[in-house]
Amino acid sequence: MQQLAYSALTHPGRVRTNNEDSVLASPPVFVVADGVGGSSAGEVASGIVVDEFAKLLPGSVDDRQVSAALARANNRILTHNERNDVQSATTAAGAVALDNGSGQGYWLFFNIGDSRVYRRTGPVGQPLIQVSVDHSRVQELLESGEISPEEAWRHPERNVVTRAVGSLGFLPDFWLMPRNVGERIMICSDGLLNDSPGAEVKRIVKEVEGAERVAQHLLALALHHGARDNATVIVIDVLDDGSDVDSTVPMAQTVLTARRNHPHV
Repeated sequence: MQQLAYSALTHPGRVRTNNEDSVLASPPVFVVADGVGGSSAGEVASGIVVDEFAKLLPGSVDDRQVSAALARANNRILTHNERNDVQSATTAAGAVALDNGSGQGYWLFFNIGDSRVYRRTGPVGQPLIQVSVDHSRVQELLESGEISPEEAWRHPERNVVTRAVGSLGFLPDFWLMPRNVGERIMICSDGLLNDSPGAEVKRIVKEVEGAERVAQHLLALALHHGARDNATVIVIDVLDDGSDVDSTVPMAQTVLTARRNHPHV
């Protein structure tokens, strides 16, 4: 497997006393889960997601295991809710490094809810795209043209998710993409972005060297701007391991579920 440099940070933020985010960063698995705001024991739900993915370690992981881990987490949360008469749920977003023995590695990205996956498509300064598409009321309004991107940031329903782990509407999205030397992956809960200037987030991810420095800068930016929600981030850099793998493989992608847009930040 290509060498990965990575850093994961989580913080309750400036307002909340508890942290309902959970995070797992252990190659080949990287996951951020954000307990849905307003639900009971969101930290329990996000912890269940991370626990199910931790069971896949150590060793290689395939796409079927990823899908099964999410399904098990969903069933566990539903059972927990029924037994305890609560309505806990969580988002889940992540990246799993897959290797099929051909010499070319791949990423399997997944998302359910409004935590996000971003990808810088090469070395420092290359374009940054949002891989995942939010499952949220605001995203639906954006896609229908009822609101503008500027209106989305202050919309009263901006925190309403339309899919989650721990719900009967459980339906994750998956994307399969080549893994290339020099690229960078960022996975985060919405609390990292909600109060931070988008242009500065984009600059940091595109230009700052080193996964650890990027994660520290992003969390510090969120805290500086108020961080009213829990904030979690994982940053992953794909390093040159000296192999003969072609790092110019086109950024072709396989969308494994019916989502369509990959908007720029």
